[in-house]
Amino acid sequence: MRSYLQLSASSEPGALDAVARRYRLENGNSLGEKDELFGPPSAPVLENPEFQTRWYFKYFLGKMHQNYIGVDGSREPYLLSVVQEGGAGLLRAILFNKMGAHKIYLPPSAWSSGGGQAPTRPTVKQILSQFPAMERVDKVPREITCAELQKDVLLLEEQEGSVNFKIGVMLMKAGQKTDDEMLSNEEGDEKWQRFISLLGDKVRLRGWNRFRGGLDVKGDMTGSHSIYTMHQGHEIMFHVSTMLPFSKDNKQQLERKRHIGNDIVNIVFTEDSVHNTFNPQCVKSHFTHIFAVVSEVEGEGYKLSVYSDDTVPPFGPSLPCPPVFNDPQLFRDFLLVKLMNGEKAAFQTPTFALKRQRTLDSLIRDIYAEHCSDHKVPMLSRRALSDVWSGGAGASGAGAARTEHFLHIGQALKLDAVLRGDAPTSFASTGCGGSRRAPWEGRVWRAAPLPATPICAEQMSEGRLLLSTTSNTYILEESGTTRVVLRWEGCVRTARVTERAGLFRVGARMIAGGGSTTGGAGGAGLYALPVQELCAGAWAMRPLQDCKHARLPRTKTAHYFDLLETGEGGKTTLAVAIGRRVMIMIEESKTENEMGFEYVHIKDIQLSESPILIKLMDGEVEIMVVGYKHHWEVLDTSTAQSIKRAENSEDSGPRRGTLVNALRIGDERDGQIVLCYNHTCHFERLTSKGLESDGEYDFHWTTVPAAVVCAFPYIMAFAEDLLEIRLVANGSLVHAACIPGLKLLCGRKDIFYVACAPEYVPLSREFNPCLSLHDELVKQMSKQSGPYSVDEDENHDRDYYSPSSRTAPSENNSASSRSSSISSEQENMRPPLQRMAPISPPTSPQVLPENSGRCVRIYKIPQSNLSAGAYQRQSVSADQVVTSYFSDRCRRPNSMRQRLAELRLDSKSRGGGDDETL
Repeated sequence: MRSYLQLSASSEPGALDAVARRYRLENGNSLGEKDELFGPPSAPVLENPEFQTRWYFKYFLGKMHQNYIGVDGSREPYLLSVVQEGGAGLLRAILFNKMGAHKIYLPPSAWSSGGGQAPTRPTVKQILSQFPAMERVDKVPREITCAELQKDVLLLEEQEGSVNFKIGVMLMKAGQKTDDEMLSNEEGDEKWQRFISLLGDKVRLRGWNRFRGGLDVKGDMTGSHSIYTMHQGHEIMFHVSTMLPFSKDNKQQLERKRHIGNDIVNIVFTEDSVHNTFNPQCVKSHFTHIFAVVSEVEGEGYKLSVYSDDTVPPFGPSLPCPPVFNDPQLFRDFLLVKLMNGEKAAFQTPTFALKRQRTLDSLIRDIYAEHCSDHKVPMLSRRALSDVWSGGAGASGAGAARTEHFLHIGQALKLDAVLRGDAPTSFASTGCGGSRRAPWEGRVWRAAPLPATPICAEQMSEGRLLLSTTSNTYILEESGTTRVVLRWEGCVRTARVTERAGLFRVGARMIAGGGSTTGGAGGAGLYALPVQELCAGAWAMRPLQDCKHARLPRTKTAHYFDLLETGEGGKTTLAVAIGRRVMIMIEESKTENEMGFEYVHIKDIQLSESPILIKLMDGEVEIMVVGYKHHWEVLDTSTAQSIKRAENSEDSGPRRGTLVNALRIGDERDGQIVLCYNHTCHFERLTSKGLESDGEYDFHWTTVPAAVVCAFPYIMAFAEDLLEIRLVANGSLVHAACIPGLKLLCGRKDIFYVACAPEYVPLSREFNPCLSLHDELVKQMSKQSGPYSVDEDENHDRDYYSPSSRTAPSENNSASSRSSSISSEQENMRPPLQRMAPISPPTSPQVLPENSGRCVRIYKIPQSNLSAGAYQRQSVSADQVVTSYFSDRCRRPNSMRQRLAELRLDSKSRGGGDDETL
């Protein structure tokens, strides 16, 4: 099991640590790993990738944008950057303060006044209010038009961590226990040579002009050769102990320790196949936080164990069980991703976080002092946001020159960072992960010619989809068949399917011009139709007026409903919202009933106001989450009593907002629920005393989602033109894509969504480092800005998901392929960048007639691809290292919250805890 336990302090003379540090062990047998909270080990995922998180470099630098400086309610300075994307009115904003960079993505609907009116331009105050803890800003910040400020903002963003990595590699021979002994090994055996050759390519350091990781490239002062590789767009330089200078007179090998001891991540290659001889306390370094212990097991493959300082937040991917990799290339891909994720997570520890906060605070205060003196702020700072988007005040003369200078400086900074290799733009990958499809990558399921806009959908058995549009309701099959099952035009608002019935919430008829009418029949309400008859087409030709007998009683004005199914043969509970009242009904089989079933009314629950969302959840206590216009509450359905309300005094600020969805994670015994509102995903745990807030686990989306679904271990947010995917376990971003026309149809099983974007958007341009800087800048500024202009590395993702990369020959995973990435022809240039398609083309294209109506593209993300259970595990006993160095006092947690608590360090464990020393 995973636990936070204290290792025995080193007994060696001159030990550096007076107090023993605690380490978290991952060996494939811990509970969190067996539950695979980070996805299957066969598909390692890079968390918080720079090409999606470094917004200022990607979306701002080189474009016309605005920068503001101000102070918040605590008199702390902050810097706000705002940019418009294309001509659709989409905004990206970054707020820099001493806590880091906070990012939001704002579609026009975020500030639209509604009523069909055109969205107005937001004010700076409205944009600031979208950020947490910035709802109340007394003084509007000042705009800084100085072009050189872009360099300072770029420096602020670079504090998030390095784009490139340096990793130490040590050899541990039999009988060795201290770092001095490991660093004194002059050479290794055949297994050692095979392992370091697997990590990367042997490169000559003298004259090396790529990332050097602190090694000397002029006079061979740190050795003549080293190991280097590129993986998923990141350059990695390994500090290999046997390649660093060796001194017979210096037992501590300070020259080697100077590099390896200052690496956050170290690899220890050991001859011990059981991994019970390495103790992380033997390495005397305050800087190293993560150790990866590797051994080659004869006839089995590579075995891996990972030790992490207990202040390091949990990170993926989860180790397989047993942690043995038969495929060397799969092991290489897994190991590099694991170590890169580990270094990213280590930057959140107090050791680094406090230093970063001090650095950010100092930089922002310097910017504030330099640019906010009254005599240095020009009158241009009073312009509105719309001025810069329309070309700036004074589009000719001084205004045009100012704009040109601003763009010139930004593009020069961007190009310089690309040529230095310090920018997240080099997407060449040399691992086997480069040819693997991402688990969340959607495929075109159907391209159906439908004459209306999709409204809702529900997945049925045998690969069928029940789809309701503004015209009719259809059953679509993947084979290409489309059948009309209901001709209730403009009426169906929501659809759900149970084992026996299909439920349809019917509203007013839609008419031309966006209005509605109830019609003569007044058929609004909640209808329940037998699934077998529905699929057979028995209701296809029946108008709504002839189906009144299928409408549930007292549901004529229903505006929302939810279902809770308790499994095969279990009861199905139905909750229907009618004004301020929620009706609770149970589905029962009734052979004497014409329909074959009946919904029996149980009770009513009276609410304080009309809800906009209700969610039923089972468990030890059945609860109902109710979302209102500006807050939410949780009710006990058996007693109708409120368990917790969002407007409690302690929750009056961040807990208020429009509830988008409420999700259950974990098993039946688990009371963990996730509430999604505003930009926030908030965790609550149901106990016998009520709800316990897990606010420490909260994370924030970059935009307010329109729909949120959980496909464990991932949680996915669908917003206007934006798909964002994060890990449930730690909230880390793993994928984001701009998809025009994005709308979620259903996500209870497989995930279906529609999009109107073409699968592949061509590049507007590519960086050509062979051109001179002046020619490149002229080429950039000669192009008009548009939805896909200026930056080849922005808007979408890395090229190795494209079909051309997926069909690359298998030798790309070999050492010869890695060598080709650093050939003489490419030493001075970065590989060209391509956009990733957010969606994939159909496997068998359909030719649709031009007069067949609107072609609706439906995309599918199979649940089997996302589910952690897709990885087949073997059952093995715990590693001997647990009994050798640890006292396992933990019991198996019985809830998802406890499992997450094992991975997310609470405040006490971060502080060191009071565990006994062995």
